[in-house]
Parts: sequence; structure tokens; C-alpha cells
Amino acid sequence: MPLGVFMTILLKTTRFKALVYIIFVLTFGLSGCLLGQTNSVSPLSINGFGETSFGVTPNYLAMGGTGIANVDRFSINMFNPAGYMNLDFVTLEMSGAHKSFRHRITDEDIDQANFNTYFDFFGFGFKFNNYFAGSFVITPIAAKGYNISIADSSDDFGLFEYRSSGSGGYDKFNFGLASQPLKWLSIGVNAKYIFGEIDESNKTIIADPGFLSVNNSKQTGISDFTFDFGAQMKFNWAEYRFTAGAVYALGQELNARQINSQYTFINNGVLETAVDTVFYKLEERGQVKLPSSYGMGIGFSKSITNSSISAWDVLVDYNMTHWEEYRSFIPFGGSNPGPTVFNSKRISFGAAMVPAYSLSSLGKSRNYFVLARYRIGAFQETGQYQWDGVGYTTREVNAGISFPVIYRSLAPGEKKASFLNISIGRGQRWDGNSASLREEYWNFNLGVTLNDKWFQKFRYR
Repeated sequence: MPLGVFMTILLKTTRFKALVYIIFVLTFGLSGCLLGQTNSVSPLSINGFGETSFGVTPNYLAMGGTGIANVDRFSINMFNPAGYMNLDFVTLEMSGAHKSFRHRITDEDIDQANFNTYFDFFGFGFKFNNYFAGSFVITPIAAKGYNISIADSSDDFGLFEYRSSGSGGYDKFNFGLASQPLKWLSIGVNAKYIFGEIDESNKTIIADPGFLSVNNSKQTGISDFTFDFGAQMKFNWAEYRFTAGAVYALGQELNARQINSQYTFINNGVLETAVDTVFYKLEERGQVKLPSSYGMGIGFSKSITNSSISAWDVLVDYNMTHWEEYRSFIPFGGSNPGPTVFNSKRISFGAAMVPAYSLSSLGKSRNYFVLARYRIGAFQETGQYQWDGVGYTTREVNAGISFPVIYRSLAPGEKKASFLNISIGRGQRWDGNSASLREEYWNFNLGVTLNDKWFQKFRYR
């Protein structure tokens, strides 16, 4: 069928019209909600781009953040755009996250707890035919949420406090497209629209109200596109499948704006009374440079006869992000400040299994829990986060489960399911020095996956 004819028919379908309407509403409706989120309460987010997010569903988080070589017919693969070709259905996914942190500096007897809850993922994935698939996803990408203060004294004006704080974050609309030119090869590309704003301020607060305190603040906003690419190769041997994948993200200079201000105020211990504006610059234009990155992954799975469901999967990923390329804000005509963040390397491991398909003794069981998919994973990352110029190591272990909510057959050899997805992670960021900040945290993610079949005709019911 000529492409023009196919598109004409597609546009006349009720479901496609509904899809266009939903995307329109989500694009302009949820953008305001996302823009207001602060997805971090970590002091470490003071560095660089902030605390970055995987931007994936609990299915992938539970497997240690692996996914470059993952083949999942039910879930949207945000780690590798080539993975969209693995979808069998139109997939709607959404999830939320809750994080609890404990921050400690042993030498200074500091021990504080913080927590945060926020919207984490909303996306559509589409399998148009055997050659093309795509996605539309809204998810956070990075955030800042810190409030750090240091008390000191001076012979000139007595006690004072230096306070640094930051809030806000950046989100992305992801438009993805994948193609499968060969039976064993799929390729894909993501166009990511990055938007949002971060507010940061540095205050010198003098306890004596006879002196003026000073506040310096800046608001940095981004609104521009960037791109990443991916490929997956799949090879089958009898009931086993080997998968290899690779991804690359461009390091790009994004259009940005920044508002700078400085004012003096009187501190009376409770309220700040502004006195005078010393400096104010409205929307200076410039660029924020995001780093390039690449990743590789391999996967090994056992398939089920007459079904594309895997009995079990084992995955390993390696990622490298050139954070030394990152620049927070460079005004047009301004000088390059140089690197402020270290490069990061991450190695991840993940595994999943469905007991009913993996263990022959449970194959005929009618127990609901043997049809659930169980996941475990772990990762270690060095770089990116730092304290006093020393790089941190992040270690995290994860576990999760996907409960089938609706499980039915659409045609012989074909099964459709919707899921309730849960993942839990326990992690630590630290450099091993008792004088440095140690961050321990729990992640809890809850999401749903809904699958249906659009665009394709049924031969059987």
C-alpha cells in the first residue's frame, strides 16, 4: 500500500484521532505540572546539571537500570530507541516515585533525613507495523533541591551565615522512532525537547541587624532539542536469544536564558526586609552544553515456544557520560568557564524471570504469583557527583515485580497483558571519607502498564 494511502486511512480512524488529541493535551497540559516539580532533596545536586534521573519505568529500574539490549514486548524501552520495535501493542505507561534520604557527615556529627515524592514517567509506545514503531514520553531529566549553610564569624561584623540553596529541574518531551530494516537488526532515534528552570541563590546573612546582608540569585532556563541514537541486534539459537545493543547521545549546546539579581536586606532573625537592588539583568541569552554519552549492552534470554514472552532474561550494560563537556551557562559572547564535573562510568546488571515459564514444576500451577515477572539488579557509578572536589561512587541494588492485571489471548500464540509494576532500590553515594557527606537513600517506584492493539488488523478473535 502506498504510504499516502496508509496515512489517509489512519487519519480517519477514531483511535488515531483520540491519540492525537491525547498527545496534544498532555504536551501543553502536563508541561506546566512538570515544570513545577523539584525531584531532588540531595545536597549533591549542587554540582553540575543536578541530580540526574534515569527517566524509565519501574520495570527497568528494578533491573539495575539495564535496558540497552533488553527485549520487552510490553514496556517502552527508554534506554535504547531501537527497542521500540520490540513492542507488540500500543502501550501506555505511567509511574510515580518516592525517595527517602539520610545525609551524614560523621566527623561533624551531622545526621539528617529528607524525602521527596513526584511524578516520574508518562508515555505512549506504538507498533505501527513490522517495520516501524515509535514513542511519545514525558519524564524528568535532572533536578536541584539543596539548602546548605555554613556559620562563621568576623572581626568586622560578628556572626554570619553563608547559605546556598537551589530548586527546580529540567524535564523532557521525548519523540522516538524506530525501524527494522533487517529481521535481526533494529535502529532508532529520539528527539528530546529539554525544558525547565532552576533557581539558585547564595546569601551572606549577618546576624547583627545593623549590617546589611546580601543575596545573589540566578534563574537558568533551557528550551531546545537534543538527539540520541540506538541499535539492537537479536540472534536466536533454538529456544535461546542473544541480544546486543549500543546507544549514543549527542553533546549539544542548547538555547538557554538566565536572570541574575543581587539585593541587600536586613535580617531580623525571622524575616528578610529588602533594602536595595544592587544588580539586575533580565533574561540574558546564552547556551547550556550537555555532555555526549555512549553505552553498550548484552542480553541473554530463554524464549517460550509459540510466544514472544521470555521465561528469563540476564542483562549487562556499560555507560560512559562525558560530564567534563558540561557547561552550566555561557552567555553569547562570554568566555567558557571550563569543566566543573567529572566524567562518569556506570556498570549495571539485571535479571528477570517468570516462575511459571522458568520452572517446569510450576508450569501447570494456577497460582497468581507464578505468572508475575520478578526482577533484580544492581549498578555502580563513579564520577559526576562530588563533594569538595572529590568524586563519589554510587552503588545501588534493586528488586521489583510486575503483577499481571489483565491477561488474555487475542489470537493463537498471542497474549496481551496489563501490569502493576513495583520497584524498590537501596543505594549509597560516598567517597569513603568520614569528613565528607555520605548519602544513603531508598527509592520506591509504582507504575502501571496498559496494552492494547491499534493500527493492526486481527485475523482471529
